[in-house]
Amino acid sequence: MVQSASGPVASEVNGDSLHYVKRQGLAVMIGLVACIGLATMPYSWIRRYSWWVYGGVILALIALMIPGIGRQVNGSTRWIGVGGFNLQPSEFAKIAIVVCLGSFVADNVGRLNDRNVILKAVLVPAPILFLVMSQPDFGTTMLLFALTFVLLLIGGLPSKWLIALVGLAIGAGVPLVLMASYRLERWISFIDPWKDAAGSGFQVIQSMVAFQSGGVSGQGLGESHAKHLFLPEPWTDFIGSVMAEELGFVGIVILISLYCVVVWRGVEVARRAPDMFGVLIAVTLTCLLGGQAILNFGVVMGALPPKGLVLPFMSYGGSAVIVHLMAVGLILNVSANGRVEAERMLTSYRRAAVAEGVGA
Repeated sequence: MVQSASGPVASEVNGDSLHYVKRQGLAVMIGLVACIGLATMPYSWIRRYSWWVYGGVILALIALMIPGIGRQVNGSTRWIGVGGFNLQPSEFAKIAIVVCLGSFVADNVGRLNDRNVILKAVLVPAPILFLVMSQPDFGTTMLLFALTFVLLLIGGLPSKWLIALVGLAIGAGVPLVLMASYRLERWISFIDPWKDAAGSGFQVIQSMVAFQSGGVSGQGLGESHAKHLFLPEPWTDFIGSVMAEELGFVGIVILISLYCVVVWRGVEVARRAPDMFGVLIAVTLTCLLGGQAILNFGVVMGALPPKGLVLPFMSYGGSAVIVHLMAVGLILNVSANGRVEAERMLTSYRRAAVAEGVGA
């Protein structure tokens, strides 16, 4: 899909229709290595080295502010150039917040009604949220806040504090939207994209046209018209529109079904997790993968305001696919250790049953 969505532009601009495919392929290989490494490493290492990951992400986010290191695109400084490739530290911040805050919450289960504990929990993601927002990257900041909310919700934070967090997010988010004209334009284009059809609403309208053109079975793989300069950079956030046009309703249903399988398996892993930390890791990272897919589809279908979030495992974006594969690796690690723990408990139960004469 990346090749289909990017081929025409890549061929014209870069002289190679596989330009983005090659770069994405390298990122996928790096991500698979990271996925396998995280899936097979000792379970205890996830917590042991979580704060090292957190510190590395903080340093990378600070480095973006240093002239000559951060790469600015469309007014935002979100990338660090590394050997011809661009790494986006805010993507890795998702993993850092999940493992570090998850570790803290797991250590304080039953104590999240203590104000001092709550304050410490909030202070864990706060520096990352501030640094990501200063890039500026409103969409990723809200996603990181959502991950924090899920962690605290599963960890047992009382409802009154959860409501307070939501109120805080709304109280801070509304002024931030109103103060930035481009964010306000996105909301206006979401409410009525036809009001500025040639401007802020252009991308959403072209996306909806692509969905309509696809019909039930699609125009055929590689036959999208939207990718030919109608839909800006369709291989990134709006790759779902190209897929809808080429593979139709059937293709989108299959893709959504695959995301549902990922969510289902993630929930099953959480149910068999060896401890509270494993539950928090599995649930939150599953919410990351499934929730980001929902948000992306909501944007390309015009049901949500544009947020600049990629479609997991489908959109072009090296840092994103590496992080999403890392998330899968961590979930697999919890799954493997959960299975071992379940077998140990079952064996102990059987031995006790035999000792009591219940049966073999």
